[in-house]
Amino acid sequence: MATALQLRRGTTAQNNSFTGAAGELSYDTATEGLRVHDGSTAGGFEILPSGSILPFGGTAAPTAAFLLCNGADVSRSTYARLFAVVGTAYGAGNGSSTFGLPDLRDRVPLGKGSNNSTLGAETGSAAASSVITNATSTTGTSNTGTGTTGTANTGTGNTGTGTTGAGTSGTGTTGTATSGSTGSTTSASNSGTGTSGSSTSTTGTGTTGASNTNSDAVTGGTTNSLSVTTATFATSAKDSSQASAATAVTNASHTHTIPALTVPGLSIPSLSVAGHTHTVPALTIPSLTVAGHTHAVPGLSVPGLSVPGLSIPALTIPALTVPGLSIPALTVPALSIPALTTTLPSSVVNYIIKT
Repeated sequence: MATALQLRRGTTAQNNSFTGAAGELSYDTATEGLRVHDGSTAGGFEILPSGSILPFGGTAAPTAAFLLCNGADVSRSTYARLFAVVGTAYGAGNGSSTFGLPDLRDRVPLGKGSNNSTLGAETGSAAASSVITNATSTTGTSNTGTGTTGTANTGTGNTGTGTTGAGTSGTGTTGTATSGSTGSTTSASNSGTGTSGSSTSTTGTGTTGASNTNSDAVTGGTTNSLSVTTATFATSAKDSSQASAATAVTNASHTHTIPALTVPGLSIPSLSVAGHTHTVPALTIPSLTVAGHTHAVPGLSVPGLSVPGLSIPALTIPALTVPGLSIPALTVPALSIPALTTTLPSSVVNYIIKT
């Protein structure tokens, strides 16, 4: 077996008096615990101090340094270190030589706080299958109300004094008329000048052509004969008779005379508008004069307003009697709260405490 590291070891008393070097570890043979020393404090401090509670998966405490949290009573002298930490918070035991261990069977730990300030206080426990049940029946007490009778009150009449108001006369206001002067407006006429246009006629000149004529004369033209070319041919196979026939007709160059075409002059007479004016008669607005005058508002007179004395007769309130009002007894029936069942998700383990 390989060489192992061996720590300084001793009893609890020896460890309590041992200062050691800073950071030195030692083993307590009585508590089976490790201690860390700082070089100045006797005993150092335990890595897992007495009173530490841990969940543990085994069926029994792992070593003599731990006990099951099963509510058992144990010796105050044997477990003096644990007793010094928890005291009788989890049970006084027999009151002299023993004390109680925490009981976490069917329970879960709850942190101490302002709502749960008593160390070791226990509530109910989880039933089978981690079901939490609780039910309390409450009955109310009946109460009877007492009737009340009212007292009549009589009011006293008051007489008011009439008030007469003084009439007020208003003063009229006179307005001053305003006279407007006569305005005359004259419109000046405008004269437009016409424009005279003259049209000059145009005469067209005809063209005369020289005519060439055949034996038929053409009036106004030159007579030229047609040139005819003839040929002789036999007229019979039996004898020597001959005849002639025209083989060509030539018409020599010639001209035709077209009589002159004269377009008579188109004369557009001159349109002349002599200079003239249009006169708009003067528009005269007669003078509108409103003579000075006044409007008189007659005085407004408010007659005296007299308020007659107002007399309020005595107001009598008849006695108001409230018969005894009896509130029947109010009975609150017993309030039965059915069992409240809550299933707590859980996995069962053992809890152990360091001695």
